[in-house]
Amino acid sequence: MTNGRIRIELEEVETASLDAVAPESIYDKSGLSRRLGVSKRSIDNYIRQARHPLPYTVAMGRARFLESDVIKWLSEGASPAAKRVKARLGV
Repeated sequence: MTNGRIRIELEEVETASLDAVAPESIYDKSGLSRRLGVSKRSIDNYIRQARHPLPYTVAMGRARFLESDVIKWLSEGASPAAKRVKARLGV
């Protein structure tokens, strides 16, 4: 640091490795209800379950659901709701 200035050096990153990563799907409540074949009220119930609730993130004041979290929730199948949805989807 000289004369009150900071010097920043940038490092080149291989872009081929960044292109190979597919973006993860993010659903809002209505998109997830269509994906799972259930109502929005069912999604609300899955979120509020005492045991094994459906995980979500809040973005812009609304619930958002990551595809990986939903798949994990379905695969763990600890709640009766997850088991019913999993059976319906054939996952």
